[in-house]
Amino acid sequence: MAPALAVFWLLGSLPALAQQMHAEDVILSVSGGTVRWAAVYKAMPERADDPYVHVRVFEHKRGSEPWRFKELAFHMVVTPQALEKSRSGKKAKIYHYKDVEIRGAYHRWLEDAAVRKDVPVCETDILDCIGRLR
Repeated sequence: MAPALAVFWLLGSLPALAQQMHAEDVILSVSGGTVRWAAVYKAMPERADDPYVHVRVFEHKRGSEPWRFKELAFHMVVTPQALEKSRSGKKAKIYHYKDVEIRGAYHRWLEDAAVRKDVPVCETDILDCIGRLR
């Protein structure tokens, strides 16, 4: 019976597993030895009920070890216009951290209306929205 349940679970999970994510990193600011960036995710193919991008925001002090960073936002929903306003156009060394948690949070946001209510939508620019959340 357990193998049958495993197959049933796997078949039920195929749409979620098959869904691809577009991911990119966007430099938000570089100043005073501090780099702030957003790891940006978008479900592909795009869904009509999700016109947004989903971001996780980091801050890292130059010269610090890669594992010493500050997470400014775990999961923020951002309009495409706000993402464009957030791009600093600067270049900086950044790091990639495991994204299992943000992908899980994004999936829960897609599938659960109650979760959607708890995640703010940023419509200005990412750093402005983070400042207002604090």
